[in-house]
Order: sequence, then C-alpha cells, then structure tokens
Amino acid sequence: MTDTAGIFERIRVLLAEGNIAPTPSNYEFLYRYLSGADPQLVAAFDAARADGPIGDRTLGNIRRELYGTGRIGVGRVLEDTEAQLARMNDYIERQDAGARDYQSRLGASRSDLDASATLERQRAMLAEMIEATNTMLATTEQLQTELAASSREIDTLKTDLEIARVDARSDALTGLSNRKACCDYLDAQIERAETERRPLSLIFLDIDHFKKFNDNYGHRIGDEVLRLVSASLESFFHGRGFVARWGGEEFVIVMPLHEADEAAQFAERFRQHIGTRTVRTRDTGRDIGRVTLSLGVSGLIAGDTAQHIIDRADAALYDAKADGRDRVVCWQAAA
Repeated sequence: MTDTAGIFERIRVLLAEGNIAPTPSNYEFLYRYLSGADPQLVAAFDAARADGPIGDRTLGNIRRELYGTGRIGVGRVLEDTEAQLARMNDYIERQDAGARDYQSRLGASRSDLDASATLERQRAMLAEMIEATNTMLATTEQLQTELAASSREIDTLKTDLEIARVDARSDALTGLSNRKACCDYLDAQIERAETERRPLSLIFLDIDHFKKFNDNYGHRIGDEVLRLVSASLESFFHGRGFVARWGGEEFVIVMPLHEADEAAQFAERFRQHIGTRTVRTRDTGRDIGRVTLSLGVSGLIAGDTAQHIIDRADAALYDAKADGRDRVVCWQAAA
C-alpha cells in the first residue's frame, strides 16, 4: 500500500530542494514520480536529479518530453488576469502622473527660490515643497499598498490557472486523465518511441452493455460502474501504462515499452480480473451483476501518427464486440 503521507512529505522536500512552485500540477507530477506510476518518469527524473536539484525549468522539460504540452481552456482565469493587469497599469499611470506633478512643483519652487526672494517668500516656497513631498509620499505609499494587494491577487490567479490546467486535463467523474491529456501523452510517447526505437502499444476498452446499467438501475449505478472500472484500471496498470477515460464507457491505456502481444496479455489479465467483480447497490446491497469488457490492442508501426494507432486499436475493439464481447482482440496486419 502506498504511504500517502510519506509521499507528500517527500514532495515537500523536492519542492523546497529545487525551489519549485507548489502548484497543483507540480504536486500531481511529483506524486506520479514518487508513487512509481510511470517508470519512464522515474527514470527521467532520477537521471536529471543526478546532476543536482531539479527546478521548475527542468521539471517543465521532463513534463513536455513525456506528456506533451496541450492547450488549456481557462477563459475565466485569463479574463481575471487581464482585469488585474489593467488595474496595475492604472496604478502605474497614476504613479507616473504624480511623479510628473511633483517634478513640476519642485521645478517651479526652485525657480522662485533664489537669493533675491524675501525670507517670508523662501519660507512659503519651502512649505510648498514639503507639502508636495508629503503628497508624493502619501501617494506612493497608497500605490505600494495597492500593488501589494494586486501581487497577492496575481498569486491567487496563478494558483487558479494551475487548478484550471489540472481540471482541463482530468475527467471529473473518474479522476482519470481525459481524452485531451491522453492525446498529448500519446503524441509525446510516439515521438520518444521512434527516436529511441522502442515499442509502444495502445489498448482501447469498452464496458459491455453499459446502457443496461443506466436503463435498469439509473445513472447513479452507471456512474458507480465507471468508477469501479477506472479505479481498477488505475490500480492494475500502475507503473505499466497511462490510463485515461476516452469518453462515455470507453477507456484507453497507453503502454510505452510494451509490444502489442505483451499489451494484449495484460489486457486479457485485466479482463479476467474485472470479470470477478460484481456491482452492488449502496443502499440495499443488491447484486446487479458482473462487469465484462471488450478490449482492442494495437502496437506502434514505423511512421505511425497517433491517429493511425488509435484507429487500429479501435478497429480491434470493434472486432471484439462483433465477436461476442467480453474478449480481447489484438490487431494484426492483413496477410
């Protein structure tokens, strides 16, 4: 069993060691490293760490190399940031106007304050200079307070941006990575596999007759089935593959460093494993039956794009369902 408390303590150590920003996405990334969920991440992180503490830049490089980049739909956060920047620009313009006024008043006072001025006039000019200086100091202090508040607000917006980044790449129901995150990861892993001449396989998985759970027992039970399958996938493929919810009752497992026949063996073992599980209603404990799965597997072929391997795995999944469901089909090239 994973020592979650110990892992989070080690995350804090790594954050402090590399002066890494304690953002949700960085916590998530370091958790995957320390829990051993992705062997490639462990290897890349350990190799980089051998040269010294890992900072934000190195962490970002590893993330991009292994998981790709990806665009984030964070309209609200960006709008809030734009508004905050506009406020800061207003502060700066006010400060600039105040400085120009102060300079003008000092210049006028200096030109009037000459040797021919009477003592009374000199005192009046000095009083005006002191008043202008005090006004400038008060304005500067107010603007510093406003800028400090804006700085805190921007820190909050940065945190919101990181949360939005994680949310945009996660499935709300199951907590797994979503389709977009999976596509980014697959693109990055295909490039890596071709560069290093290593295998890569993809598994498409579909819950058999999922509609009956919703139709017969309601969507709440359907959601429980999805959570059961997703939790089982995450546990079974931990350290072996990247698991994501593709959409509806379909899931995807990307397996770097595995040939298609190896991935098919894991798929079959998982099919048998999930077949031993039954779903029970929480309120009555009523047994509503087994969950069965159809799975399609495909390996990477030289020159493949992500769409090529996805299409083949999807075709193998279609064959598994057409052949009676509750089975694994591995795509084979036509003879």
